[in-house]
Amino acid sequence: MIGAAVLQALAWVALLLARAVHDRFLSTLWITLLGASLVSIWHAIDCWLERRPGCNFVRAVAFLTPMGYGLGFDSYAWRVGWSNAGLAAMLGAIVLACAWPAGKKGRRWRGVVLVAAAALMVVTLGRGILGAFFTSLYPELRTPHPLNVAGAVLQHVALALITMALLAAWHEEASAALQQLAITDGLTGLLNRRGAMEHAGLAFAMARRHHEPLALILVDLDHFKRINDTLGHEMGDKVLQLTAEHLRLCLRQTDLSCRWGGEEFLVVLRHCDQAQAMEVDARLRTLLQRAGQAQLGSPVSFSSGLALLQDADMDLDALLRRADTALYAAKRAGRDRLCISGTD
Repeated sequence: MIGAAVLQALAWVALLLARAVHDRFLSTLWITLLGASLVSIWHAIDCWLERRPGCNFVRAVAFLTPMGYGLGFDSYAWRVGWSNAGLAAMLGAIVLACAWPAGKKGRRWRGVVLVAAAALMVVTLGRGILGAFFTSLYPELRTPHPLNVAGAVLQHVALALITMALLAAWHEEASAALQQLAITDGLTGLLNRRGAMEHAGLAFAMARRHHEPLALILVDLDHFKRINDTLGHEMGDKVLQLTAEHLRLCLRQTDLSCRWGGEEFLVVLRHCDQAQAMEVDARLRTLLQRAGQAQLGSPVSFSSGLALLQDADMDLDALLRRADTALYAAKRAGRDRLCISGTD
């Protein structure tokens, strides 16, 4: 976005110097830089919202507009009509990029950019029509026609608004990225403990409110310290990443998995009863054994504790404590097994 502002500034410098230095060259450069600034704005929107329509169109118009302007420079009506039509087309592409569906992402700043670009597009197109077909009312660029004055003023106001809106978009994206980093485990890509408490707390509250089944499984990789000590921390990291990968394969979109700490993982299963939770545990156990043998040369096993939401669980911590107790029972019983809170 800073690049767009710089290009706009250079464009107006070129225009101011045009008559004194070389009118055709610097005026064509003016149009080129204006078009380049609009392309820069379009790409900024495409970067934040992803897959906006019109990429090839914007680039083509940005190339053809100054070319047609320079070649037809001797005809005032042509160059004014052609250049303003091209700039209006690029502004239209920016409007479309903002209006194109993007969910709830950036609705406020998109609205500001859309309105500013649309207003400037209308005035720019009007100025082109005026210069091309009603040349006597607009015989030169500096003619104080109301539409021309409005276009000159709006050019700067719209750019300022678009700049502020895209800066707001950058701030919004940066804040979201920082927030995501704060709740994500860097090694596995799963939620970390902080993120898990936030999301699991919400799942717990919803299950309590709507009287829905909820299951928690605490997973602890067996003999993980031995893996680090004998095979090295790099192998230990691969085991953790393999576990995270297969957790994703086993779970539904409504489920939750996180790296709880060290070699422990937490799984939260919504709308899940005991039998279904045991199936998830068994499926993960089988997948890890096979994948560990195939990819690491040794099967990966784990101990796990399962707790199901009960009326007596007044908060998430109560459910977690019961899952933790069941996990330690699985370890004491010889590892590589699942124990269920309240039944073992």
